[in-house]
Amino acid sequence: MKYLVIDAMFSGTGIRDYYDGNYIEPENLHLSDMTIDKIRDWLSRYISEHHKGYINNEAISQLDREGKEIALKIKSELVDVKIHYYSDARMTKEIISSKVE
Repeated sequence: MKYLVIDAMFSGTGIRDYYDGNYIEPENLHLSDMTIDKIRDWLSRYISEHHKGYINNEAISQLDREGKEIALKIKSELVDVKIHYYSDARMTKEIISSKVE
């Protein structure tokens, strides 16, 4: 079983190994091109908010919702995986199950 964390850390790829903390290139997980594109777009927008100092609460909420949706998409594309979502802006972590709240 793979244990992954989806996050938007400034120097990351959006996906890291839960236990060793190393980032994983999305292509190495054989994710769909559409999912990889979504990850890259989401990371870019999240990093932009980071540079602004995370002052727009609504934008952060939207980005975190999108990140959780991406986590669900990854979960649907991979077999035998457990995924957490980590909000960089809010420094919170949650397990991604079968739906985004």
